[in-house]
Amino acid sequence: MRSLQLLALLVLFASQVMSRPQQSSSTLPNDQPMANMNGLYTISNPNKMSGVEWNSDYTKRPNVSYFDVYTPPIRTRYGEVYWTMMDPVALPDYIIERYKGKVIAVVGYEADQVRKTDKGEESMPIFWQYNHHYCAWMTGAKSTVKEVDEATFRMKEEFGAFNNEKFWIPVEVDGDDGVDAAPEGIPTSQFISEANGGEYRKSFHGYPSGYAQLLYSPDTFRITPMQIDTHNRDHDRSKFIAGPLPKNAGSPPNASYSGILECPCTDRIKKVIDVTYAAQEKGSCGTPVTNATECFEAVKTLKVTPTSQPQIVSEPSLPSGCVIIKSQVDKSTKVYYNTNPSSAQCGGGNLFSGTGSAISNVTLDLSLDASSKGLATITMTGPDGVWFGVGLDAEAMENLPYAIIVDGEGAVTERKLGNHDPGKQLASSITVTSNKVVNGVRTVVMTRALAGKTADHYTFSPGKQPTIPFISAVGNTSTFSIHRFKGSAMLTVAAQNGATCVCNAGVKGSINGIGFGKNCLPEPYGDLVQQKNPTCWVETYQGGLHCCHHQWILLDEDQNPWEDVIDEYYLKFRFWYEDYDASVPTHKNLERVYYQTEAHSSEYDIIKAPEGTPPSQAIQIITAHWQVKDMIRPTSGATGIELIYAGGHCHAPSCLSMELYNADTGRLLCRHVPVYGQGNIEDDKFDEENYIILPPCLWGREDEGLEKPVFLPFSGNITSIKRNNNTYSHYGEMASWQMRGIYV
Repeated sequence: MRSLQLLALLVLFASQVMSRPQQSSSTLPNDQPMANMNGLYTISNPNKMSGVEWNSDYTKRPNVSYFDVYTPPIRTRYGEVYWTMMDPVALPDYIIERYKGKVIAVVGYEADQVRKTDKGEESMPIFWQYNHHYCAWMTGAKSTVKEVDEATFRMKEEFGAFNNEKFWIPVEVDGDDGVDAAPEGIPTSQFISEANGGEYRKSFHGYPSGYAQLLYSPDTFRITPMQIDTHNRDHDRSKFIAGPLPKNAGSPPNASYSGILECPCTDRIKKVIDVTYAAQEKGSCGTPVTNATECFEAVKTLKVTPTSQPQIVSEPSLPSGCVIIKSQVDKSTKVYYNTNPSSAQCGGGNLFSGTGSAISNVTLDLSLDASSKGLATITMTGPDGVWFGVGLDAEAMENLPYAIIVDGEGAVTERKLGNHDPGKQLASSITVTSNKVVNGVRTVVMTRALAGKTADHYTFSPGKQPTIPFISAVGNTSTFSIHRFKGSAMLTVAAQNGATCVCNAGVKGSINGIGFGKNCLPEPYGDLVQQKNPTCWVETYQGGLHCCHHQWILLDEDQNPWEDVIDEYYLKFRFWYEDYDASVPTHKNLERVYYQTEAHSSEYDIIKAPEGTPPSQAIQIITAHWQVKDMIRPTSGATGIELIYAGGHCHAPSCLSMELYNADTGRLLCRHVPVYGQGNIEDDKFDEENYIILPPCLWGREDEGLEKPVFLPFSGNITSIKRNNNTYSHYGEMASWQMRGIYV
């Protein structure tokens, strides 16, 4: 009987364990020796005048403990990219229970990539599985990580992650979990992403005494790693030998690294490049259309239909180049390519009109009066009996547009749409002047002011935005709900009795069907545009993040080695923590401070120096200039920050140095010189040849061997200088500053 009872208890226990969220494989208290996971570390700015040697041994801190967290398994084949949000991992039960409704002080962390063997856990060489970067979060009972649209992500991107297709940010939640709200000023989530690339295992991620990443009621770990499989399955770990490489790889023969870690665009990548056009109602074209054939094709892309055959003319009264003329009198629309080198300007008059259709049974017509009346006349047609609608200045619902919805009975409402969500109804700004049904087609004519009633209402600006992208949809029901059909299009509101110029708006492209976009800032913010760095334009883009999506294979189509030989491994994080006492308080919370030297491209190319350039002279330099308020959001009651931790991020094998200056005083704040591995992996498993460590800068107490923190006002000016060796070309290099500081 006792054995049956014991068996029943074991079955019950097993069922409870299997029903729980995934638990981290974590050390329980005192079941392993207290020791740094990856050995000792260095920093870039020790205080040599203090007479005290800075110590990176976490175990020397009083009252410190740690717990380990393993991600779910990563499984890849050679050449494959792994870059996605992984399933959440519950923190150890004893951590969740100990800090339920309390605050943990995370004083540092370590990381590695490991596989499990018959002999136990084994680190994976960085030349087998290259960590391009990771973004992770520790969340608590009052927060989670949520997928959002890009617009929402951009409002909180310093705490978020993306993989070119999806976007994630932490958000607060208030569930009925028996946990009180977090104390004022205590974070409900923490972002973890410092020195987060190939340098991550031996770059220090800790803080001086009295500082920590504070977190209320911690319970979950989330991560989006970007890993690239460079493992040549025909060779062991004793020395790196490159596997097959695509033709576009930038690495030289017999390199000590794999060229696929730089994400070259292979012949599996399909790049589409299109010239785009825009209507212009003022001034003259910055880049004109150069011939009649191009003109007549360009007009088609703007969804303008001429009422007669386009013509070539030489007319001094018209602007030169491609012109649309709409007549208010006979309602005609004419297109001309004017060869006359005229000085006439685009525009004229205050009346504008245009028609467009995104799906066959919904039409949008706009007549805009930009005189003192400031009136828009909007005509929408669609099927009777079901709802139909349009959303303005949008290509998809994720753009969160202003929308006009006509229900099956003809009632009109205005909404601010959500991302695949009905959003919210807005205060009415529309007057319906006509609402008729003929042969099953409803036509609604409305008027409203050009200016939006609120910030959520669209504002018509025909002189500034003559071409308007829009979406439309038709439902299954009379009331607004899920759509049955949807589409996107554009319309151009051309000047009536005036000249609407058609201009070359530049090149727009896609890579494997995904739109290409970069935000390379001009001087003085950054110099990628001035240097014509290839990363900024789809025409010249050769490699990097846009050619490196989740599960893409970074090989040419005729390359397929070791197709069925899968590596399985885990990312492992060791978090060092202390108790937090608010009555003292024992720790100051470290805020995230972030900026990119490659502003704001997220990456850039190292351009090969001319042949024969000595390596000592083959140096590419980029710079960036910004203010402190650009890298951390000012908060009330504070006038600036003190930097406590500064970690740069760059990739092997070309990184030479990163420097951060107070541009107002000329003071060097931090200088990183990477430590390159020598290949002695028998004695040091992290010493892979030519892979780097980036010792961070750390500020704190002099009696710990550290420099004192430096105050930086929000209005203070910062300069960053990044140097790379450019004996060979490299794609997707990075130069970001991932820092921590406190408000002062």
